[in-house]
Amino acid sequence: MSGLKKRLLVAAHVLPIAVAVCPRAAPAQALSAPQTFTIPAQALKLSLKDVARKTGLQLLFAHDDVAGLRGNAVKGEMTGANALRQLLDRSGLHAVPTGPDSAVIRRAPRVIAMNYAQPDQPSVAPSQSAPLPAVVADEAAAAVPESEIVVTGSLIKQSSLASPIDVIGFATLAARAISNPSELVRALPGNAGSEAQVDQLNQPLTSGTAQFNLRNLGLGSTLVLVNGRRQTLSAVAAGDGSTFTDINSIMPLIALQRIDVVKDGAAATYGSDAVAGVVNFITRRRVDGAEVSGRYNFLDGARQIDLEGIVGTKLLGGDLVLAASYYGSSRLATGERSFSRASTFGRPAWHSVSSYGQPGSYFVPSLRAFRPDPNCLNAAFPDSFKTSPADTFCRYDFSEFFDLIPKERRAQVFATFNAELGDDIDLNLEAGYANTYSKTAASPSFPILAISPVVPAGHPDNPFGEDVRFRGRLLGSDYGPSIATFNYDTFRVAGGLSGPLAGTWTWSTNATYSQQLARYNKPDALLTPLTNALRGLGGPGCDPATGRPGVGACRYFNPFGSARLGTGTQNSPELINSLIGYTDLHGKTSLVTLDGLTSGELFQYGGGTVLAALGVQYRRSTFRHDWGDLVNAGELINLGQAPDFSGKQENLSIFGELKVPAGERVEVQLSGRYEKYLDSFGNFSPKVAVLARPFDELSVRASWGKAFRAPSVYQLVAVQSAQPSVNDGGAFVFANTQTFGNPDLRPEKSTNYNLGATLRPVRGLELSADFFSFDYKDLIVKENPQPIIDQAIADTLAGRTGTPAQQRVTRDISGGLQGVRLNFINASSVKTQGLDVSGRYTVETDIGTVEASAAWTHFSKYSIQLAAGAAPISGLGSVNFNNLGRSLPQDRVEYGTSFATGAHRINVLGHYVSAYRNDRTGTTESRIKAWNTFDLQYTLTVDLVGSKATEINVGAINIFDRDPPVAQLNLGFDPIVHDPRGRVITVAVKQAF
Repeated sequence: MSGLKKRLLVAAHVLPIAVAVCPRAAPAQALSAPQTFTIPAQALKLSLKDVARKTGLQLLFAHDDVAGLRGNAVKGEMTGANALRQLLDRSGLHAVPTGPDSAVIRRAPRVIAMNYAQPDQPSVAPSQSAPLPAVVADEAAAAVPESEIVVTGSLIKQSSLASPIDVIGFATLAARAISNPSELVRALPGNAGSEAQVDQLNQPLTSGTAQFNLRNLGLGSTLVLVNGRRQTLSAVAAGDGSTFTDINSIMPLIALQRIDVVKDGAAATYGSDAVAGVVNFITRRRVDGAEVSGRYNFLDGARQIDLEGIVGTKLLGGDLVLAASYYGSSRLATGERSFSRASTFGRPAWHSVSSYGQPGSYFVPSLRAFRPDPNCLNAAFPDSFKTSPADTFCRYDFSEFFDLIPKERRAQVFATFNAELGDDIDLNLEAGYANTYSKTAASPSFPILAISPVVPAGHPDNPFGEDVRFRGRLLGSDYGPSIATFNYDTFRVAGGLSGPLAGTWTWSTNATYSQQLARYNKPDALLTPLTNALRGLGGPGCDPATGRPGVGACRYFNPFGSARLGTGTQNSPELINSLIGYTDLHGKTSLVTLDGLTSGELFQYGGGTVLAALGVQYRRSTFRHDWGDLVNAGELINLGQAPDFSGKQENLSIFGELKVPAGERVEVQLSGRYEKYLDSFGNFSPKVAVLARPFDELSVRASWGKAFRAPSVYQLVAVQSAQPSVNDGGAFVFANTQTFGNPDLRPEKSTNYNLGATLRPVRGLELSADFFSFDYKDLIVKENPQPIIDQAIADTLAGRTGTPAQQRVTRDISGGLQGVRLNFINASSVKTQGLDVSGRYTVETDIGTVEASAAWTHFSKYSIQLAAGAAPISGLGSVNFNNLGRSLPQDRVEYGTSFATGAHRINVLGHYVSAYRNDRTGTTESRIKAWNTFDLQYTLTVDLVGSKATEINVGAINIFDRDPPVAQLNLGFDPIVHDPRGRVITVAVKQAF
């Protein structure tokens, strides 16, 4: 090979960013001349040849770099530089001019994240990377300035990282037809246990939100970043008291370049809440022209629509990008799917049925037993039933009143601005706003849990002739579902400056402010008005202190079936309305972050350069809940009592990192962070990582680190009311629980390690494997009420009284479960281990490019110790209903293939979830079967409008319309794991201008 040809091939791999993507370089003549281009979307190598012919440029590229890649359509009058930029956008390649009429196309380093000092830094997914030949590797360190690249998971500007990183890129979004950020959680097999779907029975306060949960270590253990900077927590908490970042409120998906996921913990780099890892949303920082897209999803019983647009322009010497989106969904009711209807299974106790009905049941003191309403089985009440003729309860089937998909709309805007201030300073700015409005349906009214209201003997409709206690609910099926509303407003501003310091050293400063406002309104029966109305002193115009039962404005509430049959006192709409109140929650969270960082070269060592970074950060977070007066006073019978609360946390941290070469093929990264929570504890988190390349086709990585996570403001000061489903001596009921914040909580602590390797044995093939292990101690959780209820029952059967468990369980005079008092506590530990395996193979044929890929996550251990000295519980392959975990199938596999030729592209994806067990007490079938679904997407690129190409996409999610496997949970399936929509037909159009 000649010296010139060898140098050009080396340059194709290692030269820094080109004029096509970096305004600081001097433009080449052929790249700067305006011309008219009409290049369709096709194999990238063909498009590059078309550009070369059109411009007269000599374009050099390596076959491995462009294999399997598809060039964007390029149409219209533009310079050669802009044509190349548009052609290579999101490919991970960029053009580097080597003279007035020549350029090389080079690949970006393997994993690249946002670099604020280089606004035009391109992005590339790891799956698109190619190995550097040995002859190139030695020259790369000198040819590529380390100051150009910042890797997610590191503070040092560099081109490699020893931590395992997954990327959700543009191609992933398109192949999965993702139109809603909540769908992202299923695109990553290593994520498990997210609450990204509506579930008003188990997740009543978080509808409209979604979050990542890496390794099933908790909703708050994954740190979410936007362009490397933090985002506020959601203003609502999950049912177990977890706080999290709402990924639904971050940005329009059209503004997204990719998502980097660091999976081995990153507390030493980013802070104490990065125990399980980091998810970094990276945005597009330059857009040529404008793009609009629309997607419509058709599914049986509902419709979903997604409209997006983005535009980029030059402004004040910088790049301004504006993006906006609108998402809307109609309601998909549980009655639309057979697995969510209790009648499908004979109305078993484990489904959405209740012994609190309307008509209800009554405890009759003279009989010392319950009796059902005399009209329980009347045809006028089709959702009321008894399990047998001897059943003493009038039961209620409420399974058809809930949502599988809520009625929802979301509007978002996002903007970035990047510019140079003089020759040395770079400015970057962000602003975003999102509004989510969700209406969720539930049963017409909720069971009356907190009291056992008395229906006096003198009530005109009482058929029992004595005082009886009512076990039931205010309203029945003929009133239709009750509606709760959720309204979230999320706001974010961020900015940063960066520049050179001295020699190779650079500096950067960043500031962010973000907040979320939540408004939550849910109806419930009122305690005092209902009690009065059962005594004939109800109604909006009645004064219970002076009125007479059933006289004048004072009215009786008739809880019996006779009220609806016309054989008894009818309940007027005015009376009913006077018995219903609302939660009226106003919540707010906010986050202020200020940080500064400097990085550069220290000295030469081990045949290379020791790199270093040092930074400081200040954070201030707040959390506030302001409930309505009715909740403060405990007047809502089912939803309970909760006081207002507010709190804040402030912390300071200092952190640093070293990258030390250990010969030509090994590098060591050392990082550490000390965080001090003001007026509280402090902690140091270290991390050590090693990356080795024994030979050109193999890289080996290992990392070890410690982390800690402080109690959230919510866990310290909140009082949370919730109504989880529990088993009370063999009967499934909803228990009214109250959980109290604990100022004495200790921080959670974690030790983790990762061992992995990547092999590229032949051209186009990449194989990767990582073993992970997390030992998570002092986990902060809300106590599970089930063990407390079980212990209290056992104590009673053993003849004991006044035991700790019995003191925390409240029952009414008839023995009905009314409430359980809980606390936030430090549980002992969770230990999890597993394996990530992935592979990708790309081959070019005479008729097109074929790619096959697969990603498998296998959990081999998930051990939970609920208290010091307690026997470990295995949560592996379990719903984890009775412990602090969430549903965790042992295996998840994402696999597929694609074929691209000319203007056509076909993607086929498969999604496999292994079988797992249901540990919910009282079920008759504990096995939840494995689930395998397939998606098909076809994309056609044509010329329909203007001078730029139009992309038309049609496809189907779950093309064979497979129902989720039956799980004996409240809605008949597991919303943590499975998608209830069934087959979804997708139609999408994207147009660039």
